[in-house]
Amino acid sequence: MALGAVLMMCAPGCGSDSEAKKKDGALGFVPNLERARFKNLKTKGLTVTPVDLNQDGDPDQWKISSQGRVVRNERDLNFDGKPDVYQYVNDAGEILEEEMDLDVDGTIDVVNYYRSGVLTRKEMSVDFTGAISIIKYYDANGQLTRVERDTDNNNRIDTWEYYQDNVKIRTGRDLSGDGTPDAFEEAQDEG
Repeated sequence: MALGAVLMMCAPGCGSDSEAKKKDGALGFVPNLERARFKNLKTKGLTVTPVDLNQDGDPDQWKISSQGRVVRNERDLNFDGKPDVYQYVNDAGEILEEEMDLDVDGTIDVVNYYRSGVLTRKEMSVDFTGAISIIKYYDANGQLTRVERDTDNNNRIDTWEYYQDNVKIRTGRDLSGDGTPDAFEEAQDEG
């Protein structure tokens, strides 16, 4: 339902995408994108079409269009009159990016990125503050390839988990604070 680049699993000793993520919105850097998480969404000059999905007389979905093309869908999942999910779509109507406010406090807690309908990256704020602390990467088939974590809440990735066939095979840790893994441990066989 949202977009992101398909990122390959990193070999032991190589760097991370953490610096690239800072440039595209994760872990603190705010680009000039119009997004709910940046609190800069606009509807001026756009057509807003309300939809009442549960037929209670109040809209719970809004289609936001520009020159006849839907550019964004907003959904109210708890029926309080405010959107909780924002989906950004391309010209073909495919969802490129999806933002979710899971605890309905007005702060985005999860951002999903998609390519051709397949989830490629999921950014999560596990403490519901909006600060991204876990990033999951998926391959073109939707298989989990890597999980990056900010375990000490300093807006820097410090733990990398690598997966093959959705099974964790290795964990890397940043012991020096330079943003790259310096210590690796292989996953233990549970057999």
